[in-house]
Amino acid sequence: MEQFIENMRKNVLPDNFSLERSTVTFETENEFQAAVSDSKDFLRFVNKEWGYDCIESYSDVFFSGFLGSYALSLWFMQFDEDNWFSFKNVQTNTVKYLNSYMIVAKRKELRVIKGSFLPMNLDLPIVVDYESKSVTVWTGELRD
Repeated sequence: MEQFIENMRKNVLPDNFSLERSTVTFETENEFQAAVSDSKDFLRFVNKEWGYDCIESYSDVFFSGFLGSYALSLWFMQFDEDNWFSFKNVQTNTVKYLNSYMIVAKRKELRVIKGSFLPMNLDLPIVVDYESKSVTVWTGELRD
C-alpha cells in the first residue's frame, strides 16, 4: 500500500491532489470475516468505523484486482475528467496495487460504495485485503 501511494504521488498525481487512506486491521480471521463477508454488515462496519452514512447504499464489488484497477482508475478520473493525469498512468499503478496477489484467498478486493461522500462528493472506494485482514478507505481531494 505504501508503494502504491508513493508511486501515485511521484508519478501520477499533481501537487494539488491529496490522497488519503484510513486502515483498520483485524487481529483475528473471525473478526475480519464478520465485518466483510455480508454486504449489509460491511456497510454497518464502514458506518461505525468511519461515520459514513452508507448503511442503505449500494456497493459494486470487484473480486478481480484487474477489473478493480479499472474501477479505481475511473474514481480518480472523476476528480477532473483527465485534466490533471491520464487514465493509462492511473490504471498502470492501480493494477500493481490491486492485482499483486498470487492466490485468491490473499486478494485485494475493491468495493465501491455508491453515493456522494466527502471531501469531493464522489463514490467511496474501499479495499478489503484478505492477506493482511485489513480494510482501507481511500479519499482524495483536488484543489484547483
